Amino acid sequence: MLPRRRMAFSHVIYTSGFVFLTAAFALIAIVALTLRFAGGPHVLKVAVGPADGENAKLIAAIARRLELDDAKLRFVIVPVADAAQGAEALEQGRADLAVIRSDVAIPPNGATVVILHNDIAVLAAPTGSKIAKVTALVKKRVGVFPARPANAALLNAILAEYGVAPETVQQIMLSADDLATSVAQKRVDAILVVGPLRGRSVEMATAALASGNRAPVLIPIDVAEGMAARGPAYQKADVPAGFFHGSPPQPKEDVATLSVAVRLEARQNLSEEIVTDLAKRLFVMRRSLESEAPIAAAMEKPDVEKGSADAVHAGAAAYYDNNEKSFMDRYGDWLYIGAMALSGLGSGVAAMFGLTRVRARKAALALIDQLIEVKQIAHITAESPGLGALDQEIENLSTKGLRFARDNNFDEAGLAALRLAIDEARRAVNDQRNELEAKRLLIAAASAAQSPPPEAHS
Repeated sequence: MLPRRRMAFSHVIYTSGFVFLTAAFALIAIVALTLRFAGGPHVLKVAVGPADGENAKLIAAIARRLELDDAKLRFVIVPVADAAQGAEALEQGRADLAVIRSDVAIPPNGATVVILHNDIAVLAAPTGSKIAKVTALVKKRVGVFPARPANAALLNAILAEYGVAPETVQQIMLSADDLATSVAQKRVDAILVVGPLRGRSVEMATAALASGNRAPVLIPIDVAEGMAARGPAYQKADVPAGFFHGSPPQPKEDVATLSVAVRLEARQNLSEEIVTDLAKRLFVMRRSLESEAPIAAAMEKPDVEKGSADAVHAGAAAYYDNNEKSFMDRYGDWLYIGAMALSGLGSGVAAMFGLTRVRARKAALALIDQLIEVKQIAHITAESPGLGALDQEIENLSTKGLRFARDNNFDEAGLAALRLAIDEARRAVNDQRNELEAKRLLIAAASAAQSPPPEAHS
């Protein structure tokens, strides 16, 4: 029974080679797609700081929301001291994303995903102050809130624009806890507050500077347009008339000032697909984030026009331009190349199978030549032992022929030719054996006829 099972298995394997090959390719494709779509979430390292800042709170809220939504993206926060260190982390490859301000050195490998918020610079003095111009700040004490190095640098840039030497103005870094006390005790003559116009920082600072229902004095930064024109670090902005409550509401007319963009930057070589998904999710979850981080309401898309200073990541631009790539857009070329490669591989395997079968067929047909040779030898064999050896040879060749036939190395014509060759070889051996036997009998008869008859005995 065992030889029969082995023959059947060999037959199935040989004749079903292409089926197994196709199944293998299909399995590879299924495994690849499974790994692609059913793998774990993609973890992105995000550099943000300081830890107690609004940006860090926003990124933490996004990270929690991604986890709650069971998204394919996850955030791991890389804590840094400020936006400058965040830019370094992105440039050095220690982070995939970073929260960076436009007036901080943007790393060359960075590309904008989203503008988290635009921070406006509001320079104001207490209610009733005589300070109405930036140039009046000489030898005055200016509080900086929030107390960040980037905000202090922004104040220096504004002073320099007016020709005021920064060292002639005393800067006092203010925290939220000592903001109101510093104003009340007149330890500051004015405050530069930097944050979203409708954000908590501007609200706290202006409230500390106000007196009763009278709004603080806003100091215009009317060089903002020129500063913005010289580079992408700053943008011109306005505090709209009547923005601050009071009697009457202030300011009476729009007040010019500067703003800086707080961007979420990504590595330029970060996958377009990942960045597209991230940009989409940020705007989908924006409203739900406001309960944890009210600053999320200020999130907006960057300028996606060609030549824009924002240098938008291609994946984010695809989302903003409604030009998101489909599965076939992303992988169609690879699938085509893969199909061509598999086709070539399949052709090569087919050629290999074909060559193997040609060789097997040649070996099978060689059996017929051997049987023809046996037939020819049989005709000239003069001894019975030689014919017996030929019988054994025919038996061996017949067994080989059966095996070749089992493996489909013979077509119908070849199989018929093999049968005929076996029959002819056996017939030749039998004919020669009969002929030798007949000769033997003739010789014996002749010998008997030539022998004298035996003498009679008396």
